[in-house]
Amino acid sequence: MPEQSEHPGSTAAGPTSASASPPGRALDIAALGLDVRDRAVLVSMTRMLDGQAGLRLRWVEDATACTTLFVPHDWSQYVSPPRVLVRLTPRGAAPAESPRGLSVASPLRVGEMTDVLEAAAALYELARGAVQREHARMALHALRDLLVGALLAGERRRTLFGVGDGHGLVVDFRTGDIASSLPQAELLVRPLHLADPQRAPDAVSWPGATHTLRLSTLLWGLTHVLIDQGVSPRTINGRYQLTRQPEPAALARPSTPRLVAAWTQRAMSVGEAAAAGRLSAFEILWFLSTALALGIAVPATEPG
Repeated sequence: MPEQSEHPGSTAAGPTSASASPPGRALDIAALGLDVRDRAVLVSMTRMLDGQAGLRLRWVEDATACTTLFVPHDWSQYVSPPRVLVRLTPRGAAPAESPRGLSVASPLRVGEMTDVLEAAAALYELARGAVQREHARMALHALRDLLVGALLAGERRRTLFGVGDGHGLVVDFRTGDIASSLPQAELLVRPLHLADPQRAPDAVSWPGATHTLRLSTLLWGLTHVLIDQGVSPRTINGRYQLTRQPEPAALARPSTPRLVAAWTQRAMSVGEAAAAGRLSAFEILWFLSTALALGIAVPATEPG
């Protein structure tokens, strides 16, 4: 095999819309680091097997736009998901020390190639789903950070937050009212593509209905979703006390009413609050960060 002078890049997450394959179990196939003969055989077999075993196959030259990347058996460079790596391993050769991805023996045989492509299609769907879920988690976290940051900075203006596909929120930080193109339940589960916040125009309209939300209720909803998704909260040190009961949206999790009852009576650290509420420190940190942003929790004034 030749030296691995080419590299796959690290930013692509699969084929772009401009190069997408037909619907169904479709694979865009590319190669890096293979010699001329192996590459030619791979191109020929891709075309020959297109439409077989329920697979739509297409050869692409851009390795960053493929779904399935064929490489030499000793390939050691990172390939970002959801692309699936397939090592072309000479028959009788020792397996790679770090056998990430799939492997198929060379010279290629039709049956073995079909099997590895079916496996690659299944792995790509799994990896793509995982990447999409991670992007969704990051977008929800980012939206919450934007809203919390604006609150803590004392923002008072009406601000437009674009969330993708022509949807958006207009948040009035003075009143806490939100005009949204999506109901809250849908906003919390759909993939978001955040745009930079901007000052809202006097009149904003969307093609569909406008939904009236409350900023505090949305923040508690985001908090519960991020807890359920296992997103790590930021550490908060010190002792705090709730100055008043939060709204019902904050009490959706089991044991939260017990926590609130205790935390409105005395100042506690995160560990003490976790014990009092019989909740994890993970949940307490998310709860406390939202309570601080909404101004219903304050640092303790009495000695610890």
